[in-house]
Amino acid sequence: MSALVEPTTPWLRDINRFVDRETRVDRFVPPADVLLDDDGVTVHMDVPGIPRDGLDVELVNDIVTVRGERPYPYGDDASVKRVERGFGAFERTLRVTDGLDPDRIDAAMQDGVLTLRLPKPEARKPRRIEVHTGERGSA
Repeated sequence: MSALVEPTTPWLRDINRFVDRETRVDRFVPPADVLLDDDGVTVHMDVPGIPRDGLDVELVNDIVTVRGERPYPYGDDASVKRVERGFGAFERTLRVTDGLDPDRIDAAMQDGVLTLRLPKPEARKPRRIEVHTGERGSA
């Protein structure tokens, strides 16, 4: 009879994973929420620690790109025991789908959150169509 044995117990494996991650710095990828409503699309992107002038928002063809860098604040000489936050350059892209107005994109930043608003053109917004009485095509 044979048995499958893990080389390390689960608690020891978790400790090893914790120790291995102590000084490795993860890449910063700002999380983003995309909300859709009748008037267009709103994107909220968390970019803490990045000043407004440290962000580059660009529209090329139908792609909106947000670029920036969250600098590593500790330098090479710091005695770092553990780093959980991500740092470094990042780039996030969003395709502007048909039905949105790329010429009216608005970007604002408050409290470390970048908000992009991509409105629908006036002609694309839902509208109520009135129903008339009478027969169709009668003179």
